[in-house]
Amino acid sequence: MRSVVALLSGLAATLLAASVGTARADWDAAVIARQHGDLAAAYQGFLQEAQAGAADAQEMVGQMLMKGQGAPKDEAAGIAWLRRAAEDGSVPGMVAFGSAALGGTGTARDEALGVQWLTQAANAGNTTAMLTLGDCYQHGVGVGRNVVAAHNWYLKAAQSGDADGMLRLSDLLLSPTAGDNDDAAGMTWLRKAADAGQTTAQTRLAQILADGGHGVGRNEAEALQWAQKAAFRDNQAAGLLCRLYTRGVDGKPPDPGLGFRWCTVAAQSGQADAMVALAGLYLDGRATARDPAAALFWTLVAAGQSTGAVQQAATRTQAAASVMVSEADRLAAQARAAAWKPTP
Repeated sequence: MRSVVALLSGLAATLLAASVGTARADWDAAVIARQHGDLAAAYQGFLQEAQAGAADAQEMVGQMLMKGQGAPKDEAAGIAWLRRAAEDGSVPGMVAFGSAALGGTGTARDEALGVQWLTQAANAGNTTAMLTLGDCYQHGVGVGRNVVAAHNWYLKAAQSGDADGMLRLSDLLLSPTAGDNDDAAGMTWLRKAADAGQTTAQTRLAQILADGGHGVGRNEAEALQWAQKAAFRDNQAAGLLCRLYTRGVDGKPPDPGLGFRWCTVAAQSGQADAMVALAGLYLDGRATARDPAAALFWTLVAAGQSTGAVQQAATRTQAAASVMVSEADRLAAQARAAAWKPTP
């Protein structure tokens, strides 16, 4: 009798292992198909596993239906699959379904339900859910506005090593209107985010150091270092480099060549103050060949993109450039300015 029981138990274990192996083989095939751009095959593979009850596959099917990948776009069906994934214990499914409920339209939008599922995911350690919950509490989406709760969720994400969590926590702490202002703690977390390679944090730290504030003294040399780290990924950092190089760092003479380089990048991205600085360099002629027509073009664009002191500076430089160009060049600059669009 024992031998029969043992035989049956062994057979059941073998069949279970075979079924699990097959299911994972199907998953692997679907993943490979997706990596190779065969979204239709990937969708069918994930769908088979999803229908068999695999929560990770249910989440994938939901995501693909939401985006119309491998199958016609069907947000309602996608949300239904995401909900199944969440209910079957998939933490990414909880995040995806909660986010869909927060951002949905019509009957699909249920902010309170979104917060409920995001809370489950956050309690399971998902930092994306922590960040979204922090946003919800900070701005009162799906819950009453609660800056303390927002702080706590951002803090949990930051303490988990998430650089975006460090940045959002620093933003909250450095804001004079958020109700949780603490400059010392805010700067500590901003530096941690910058050290972790968070580009926006590097730019913001550079901007604060360039002018001083939040309990930190002005330090243009350090500002320059942080801006250089971020400039190739953040046009705002390029704009700061434009300003620092054209006026000189810590009392040193300006560097027109580097100023021209970074002012060009920042101007092309749509920063009006960099456009005015670039126009000045074209008029000055030290960093590049003197080109009053190019200066006029950039001041025309800047004047239409700005207000206040920047617009006034653009107008002054525009007047200086206008007397140095021909009527044909002036009309050409106006036409170019009217058609100009920023570089993404």
